[in-house]
Amino acid sequence: MKNTINNTILFIYINLLSCLSLWGDEIITKDGSRIIGNLILFEDGNLTFQTEFAGKIRISTSQIKSFITKDAISVRLDDNRTFESKILRTDDSKILIEENQLSPTFEEVRHLWPTENEDPLVIEMKKKAKQLVMSWKNSLGFDFMGASGNTQTFGIGARLDSDYGNKIRNYDFYLSYNNTTKKDQKIVDETKLGLEYDSRFFEQLSWYSKTDLENDQLEEIDLRATSALGLKYSWIENTRYKLAVRSGIAFRFEEYGLTNEDNVDAFAMDFGLEYSHIIKDLLSLQSDITFIPSVEKFSDYLVTKDTALVIPLDKDSNWNLRTGIDGTYNSTPVKNKEELDLKYYMRIVYRLN
Repeated sequence: MKNTINNTILFIYINLLSCLSLWGDEIITKDGSRIIGNLILFEDGNLTFQTEFAGKIRISTSQIKSFITKDAISVRLDDNRTFESKILRTDDSKILIEENQLSPTFEEVRHLWPTENEDPLVIEMKKKAKQLVMSWKNSLGFDFMGASGNTQTFGIGARLDSDYGNKIRNYDFYLSYNNTTKKDQKIVDETKLGLEYDSRFFEQLSWYSKTDLENDQLEEIDLRATSALGLKYSWIENTRYKLAVRSGIAFRFEEYGLTNEDNVDAFAMDFGLEYSHIIKDLLSLQSDITFIPSVEKFSDYLVTKDTALVIPLDKDSNWNLRTGIDGTYNSTPVKNKEELDLKYYMRIVYRLN
């Protein structure tokens, strides 16, 4: 008799909960809050929920006391058993699966998603497959820049960037030209060209090969060439932050024009840091710093730096405003030239594809 009464109470309780949730799925948090909405996805210990009052929200399962769905949803357990069922709540923070009366904890559930939506595993496989497709990214920029050090003036420039690759391997190419005149006299005439190849052989580790060429008439450098080969470690890599460091062996060559300086022809080391940070989806900070000391004489070195803020100018980010500082520090410059050659610029960048 007692069991019959308990079963009747449980039956009434479950049906009452079902009636209360006719207008949507329901979450009750451990602080007693009741949230009505629609399940979008559960994975990695977080439940994504669509509500009318706050839009899309994400709740950690550590904050959820109970959860109930209006309609049947797709359920995948940790052992990959998958079925469709309504979810009914229980009093011990477990979820009760109506179809087979299983009551796993959230830790034993891999995915929950609406039956009409695509399977999260299929989405993940498509994403991984897309990452392996080699694709092009090209952009063209026009600069408005200033200079200090060897020059005190303003000028214009242009830069082409081309990237071809996927998550495993990547080719980067750039070509830039800066030309500045003052009172009809050319005081900046600089051309740079570079190519870099990265090939990842572990999740965070890759090897790289890069070459940078430069012609700078102001510094009377006919050709500055630096080639490097080494390892790159991606310390942080997510949707908002990227931080990578690299180290390798390099060869540095410098050929001077009208000066009496001896050409530079020596082995060197290559150390670099690459950093980017997306700030509130409105702008991003990007920085690339390279340190190239001579193997024979460590006090003979080059430091190059390009740090900039990138601001999207349209919804699709096809147009961007890039404003930053680009500089080179040469510890052993040619006679009558300064060590630091610093340029600041504003660049309008258009993404070609």
